[in-house]
Amino acid sequence: MAEPPERDPFPEFRLDSDAGATFVLESKGKWWHAGFHLTTAIVGPTILTLPYAFRGLGWGLGFLCLTVLGCVTFYSYYLMSKVLEHCEKAGRRHIRFRELAADVLGSGWMFYFVIFIQTAINTGVGIGATLLAGECLKIMYENLSPNGSLKLYEFIAMVTVVMIVLSQLPSFHSLRHINFASLILCLGYTFLMVGACINAGLSKNAPPRDYSLDPSGSSRVFSAFTSISIIAAIFGNGILPEIQERW
Repeated sequence: MAEPPERDPFPEFRLDSDAGATFVLESKGKWWHAGFHLTTAIVGPTILTLPYAFRGLGWGLGFLCLTVLGCVTFYSYYLMSKVLEHCEKAGRRHIRFRELAADVLGSGWMFYFVIFIQTAINTGVGIGATLLAGECLKIMYENLSPNGSLKLYEFIAMVTVVMIVLSQLPSFHSLRHINFASLILCLGYTFLMVGACINAGLSKNAPPRDYSLDPSGSSRVFSAFTSISIIAAIFGNGILPEIQERW
C-alpha cells in the first residue's frame, strides 16, 4: 500500500492569493536564468572591497580563504538544493527561504525569525546600494558635465525611483533581462580592471608596490578578521529558493 503524502506542517504559510508564488510556479525559466541571478547577486558592491581583504591577509592566505569560502558556499548551495528537492518530492515546494527554514527546523517562529533577519539585511543593502549608485551616477555626471548643477541627493532620488519600480516585479524571473545586462557589465568591468592592473604593473612609471603586512601584531590580527569578514560577506547569499524556475 502506498504511503500517504506528508502533511504540510505550515499550511498557513501557503497562500493561494500569493501572486509572486503563482508567477514563479507558472514561469518557464531556464537554468541559465538562475545563473544570471546568482552571479549578479554575488557580484555586488562588496566585491569591490576584495583588494582591501587581500591587503589584510596577504596573497597566500587571501587566496586560501577565498578558495575555502568559495567551496563552503558551493557545498551549502548543494545541500540546500537537495533539501529543496526532498521537500518538493514530499509535495512541499518552497520558493522562499523563510518557508524552507520553518519547514526544515520544524518551528513556526523560525518563519518570523527569518523574516526579521532578511528584512534587516535587505534594509541595509537597499540603503547602501542606493547611496552607492547615486554617488556613481554623480561621478559620471561630473566627468561628462563638470559645470553641471545636479547635486548628489538628486541622483539618489533618481536611483530610489528606479528601485521602487523594480521592487514591484513579482519574482526574480521578471529580472532576467536586467540581470543579463548586469552580468555583461560585471564581466566588462572585471576584464577592464584586470587589464588596467596588468598595464599599471608593467608600466615603468608605476608607483612603488608594497605587499608587506602591518608590522604590528594586533593590527595584523584585526585586519585579518576584517578581511575574512569581507570575503564571507561576498559569498554569503541565500536566494537559492527564490530563484527556482520551472522548465
